[in-house]
Amino acid sequence: MTASGNPDPNNAPVTDAVAADAVAAVVSEWEEITASPVELEAFGRAMANMVKDLGLSPAEVRALATKGSSAKELPCLLDALRISIRALAEKEPMLLNDLRRTCAMCEHKVECDADIAAGTLVPAYQNYCLNVDTLDALQHDANFTAES
Repeated sequence: MTASGNPDPNNAPVTDAVAADAVAAVVSEWEEITASPVELEAFGRAMANMVKDLGLSPAEVRALATKGSSAKELPCLLDALRISIRALAEKEPMLLNDLRRTCAMCEHKVECDADIAAGTLVPAYQNYCLNVDTLDALQHDANFTAES
């Protein structure tokens, strides 16, 4: 089960070399980082390992770096759908990371935030949420249903 469900050759998992290059490019653009070259190199290695472990593509790294990594809408949506974030974190942590990553890169934040504020998130999210297929499956899986 994938969050986006959209096969894209630009979003293939990265190799060590590609991860290192992608992270180096992003790190070099972060003007606010003030550290010694040794610290920056260590930070870059740690980021490359994280990128590889999460299976991020270079495009996803760039998107997260430029858009930020806020997925604040996801807990609201999971709660509205009665999906237990705790159960997800315990049983499928990588799936939860995928949901967060997809949410963080979403182009519909304003619309989602407006639906959250208006209390119309369900069923409106189905019109724009990139996680809709995964969320629908989770909603029907008793392993992830939130308790009353």
